[in-house]
Parts: sequence; structure tokens; C-alpha cells
Amino acid sequence: MNLINKIEEGKCSVEELQQLLNEQNPIVLYHVMTYIGKEKLDTNSMQRKLEELSSRRESSDKLLGYYKVGDLAIATLIKLGKAPSELSSYQSLSEFDQKMIINLLEELEW
Repeated sequence: MNLINKIEEGKCSVEELQQLLNEQNPIVLYHVMTYIGKEKLDTNSMQRKLEELSSRRESSDKLLGYYKVGDLAIATLIKLGKAPSELSSYQSLSEFDQKMIINLLEELEW
């Protein structure tokens, strides 16, 4: 079974998902973060890692179209119940980028 299927089918433990947040592959990160958001898997260590990932907004961190790994990390934190005003990574963005993250949050099939 490949890793993406394992994530999508819910066959990864919370510990495995936490480990997968260390992946460099943006496709794996996308599947892990959307699964975490969909299932509302909210642990302190996951939140810390997502907050760390939220700063990954370089061109090398590209996910889909305009979006970067950091954008999805911020959207995932919001999906888990964090208020955007509590996220310094969100607050430091331009108004345009903030709107793009809200769009991402609404577009994803959590």
C-alpha cells in the first residue's frame, strides 16, 4: 500500500501522522495536513509542527497553483479551531495572502 492511500484510508496512527509532518515532499504534506484537518486530530506536537510549517512560503514550498506548504499549514490550524488572530504567521501576511488562505480553507474537501 502506498503512503498516500494509507493516509487517505485512515490507516496511519496519530504518531505516524506527526512523523509525516517532517516530510519534505509537498504532496505527502498536503495529504497529511488535509487528513489532520478533516479528522480534527489536534495534539500539541501537531500544532507546534503545523506552526513551524506555516512559515514555509517559498517557491520551493509550492503545493497547488498559488498555494504553498505554509498556506495549508495555516489553513489546517484554523480548521482545528485556532483563530487567525492567534497565528503570527497569518497576521504577518498581506491582506491578499490572508484572503487566499481563507479561500483555500473553504475550497478544500476536508
